[in-house]
Amino acid sequence: MKKNISILVFLLCVFGLSAQNAKDILDKANLAYNKAGGITASFTVNTEDVKGKTVYSQDGKAYLKGNKFKIDVPDGITWFDGKTQWVYAKGSDEVNVSNPTGEELAGVSPSVLLSLYKTGFKLNYKGEKKEKTKTVYIVEMIPLGKKTEFSKMIVTIDKATNIFTSVSTYGKDGVDNHLIINKIQTGVNLADNIFIFNKKEYPGVEVIDLR
Repeated sequence: MKKNISILVFLLCVFGLSAQNAKDILDKANLAYNKAGGITASFTVNTEDVKGKTVYSQDGKAYLKGNKFKIDVPDGITWFDGKTQWVYAKGSDEVNVSNPTGEELAGVSPSVLLSLYKTGFKLNYKGEKKEKTKTVYIVEMIPLGKKTEFSKMIVTIDKATNIFTSVSTYGKDGVDNHLIINKIQTGVNLADNIFIFNKKEYPGVEVIDLR
C-alpha cells in the first residue's frame, strides 16, 4: 500500500510540475513579447492535409507593436491599429474595414494569440528540442471547449530569448497549419501609421466599411 501511495504522489508531482512549467514558459514568452517593442518578422505558413502532405505554403512578413500589427502575405495585407482592421486582397479593387472581436482576432493577432493560453486550455510541457542552432521549449495547448476549430496547438519557444519560433494548429477537419518564424528582430522603431491602411498608396481602391 505504501509503495502504491508513493507512486501516486510521484505521478502527481510530475504532472503538476509539467503543467506549471508550461504556464511559466508561456508567461515568460508573453512578457518577452510585451517588452520587445517594435518587431519585424519573416515567416512561412504551411498547410497540410490529413495525410501530412503540404497542400499550400506561403511566405510573409509581419510588423508588430503591442496589440497593433501589419501582416503582408502574397494573397493580401491586413492592418490593425488596436481597434480598426483593414483587409486588402492584392489585385482587388476594395479593402474591407471592420472592428473585429477578440475571437475574430485570435486567428491573426499575435498579441491575442500570446494571451490565449491564460484561460480555456490544458497546458502540457513536452520537453526541449534542437532547432538548428537554437534549443526550444515545446508546449502543447489543448482547448477545453468543444467549439474550437482545432484539437490542439503546439508552440515552440526559444529557450534563450523566450520568443516564439513556431505555432502549429491541428484542425478537427484534418487540416493542419504550421507557422514558422524564419527571422525576427526586436526593438524596431515602428511608426503607428504602419498599422493603418493608407488610401493614397492604393488609388482606385474602394473602402468597404463593415462596422
